[in-house]
Amino acid sequence: MNNRQRILFGGHSLVLHSVVVPLFAFVFMILYNPFGMESFLQMDNASYSFNATILLCVVFGSVAITRVVLFLLRGKAPASGLFYALWCVIELAVASLFVSLYLTLMLGGNASFFEVAGASFGVLFGICIYPYALLFMGFMIYAERTKEEVDPSTLVKFYDEYKKLRFVIASDAIVFIKSEENYVQIHYLDHSKPKKFVLRSSMRALEGQMAHHGLVRCHRSYFINPEYIKMIRKENYGVVCAELTEESYEPIPISRKYQQEIMQLL
Repeated sequence: MNNRQRILFGGHSLVLHSVVVPLFAFVFMILYNPFGMESFLQMDNASYSFNATILLCVVFGSVAITRVVLFLLRGKAPASGLFYALWCVIELAVASLFVSLYLTLMLGGNASFFEVAGASFGVLFGICIYPYALLFMGFMIYAERTKEEVDPSTLVKFYDEYKKLRFVIASDAIVFIKSEENYVQIHYLDHSKPKKFVLRSSMRALEGQMAHHGLVRCHRSYFINPEYIKMIRKENYGVVCAELTEESYEPIPISRKYQQEIMQLL
């Protein structure tokens, strides 16, 4: 996961969007009565401020749910402006559906759900485009300012059996290492795409270096990066496996010898 993905899809983004977007919409509605909303939300059974408060809660819940989904998709979703814009539109569409359901019930059938839904989406889009744009620009500026070159101390240098340097990679990009006869397969991510480098070496030759860079032995044939472990499960036939956040990889077996150590790292 690169720096932009961490910022756009991380926990701070989730909290800020869940709070800033609905709060901005609420304050904007109360202060400016956009699109003549007061005449629409002022009902016999509820005041404008009451309905605006309920809509604040509805939008908050909708944005929070969609942001949690986006948080769970981190590392898989592309960190592009187009994807972010599309997600924001989907987020507003979801919020509009819940807002429309509430308003349709309050109007007592005086307007159809689809009419209210169309109007709700237009109003929410017109209001919320401002906080979405400001948050996106703020995240992009922050991503650029915090973008750092790879610390040389985090680089893992792989040498073959003749002590010749064959491969250099950042430690946090390595997902796992697998031994196969006289070779090791280094499975890593390059801009979120799974790749593999094959090196003529042994697990014993790599063990000290892997421990220094945070990779742990989980099996006689595997080193694993704990940062990519999604869950640990026990199969029906008794084998314990680590399921990875990268779904393109098969589960990694964990020997009984290493189970306690792996569990303590999670």
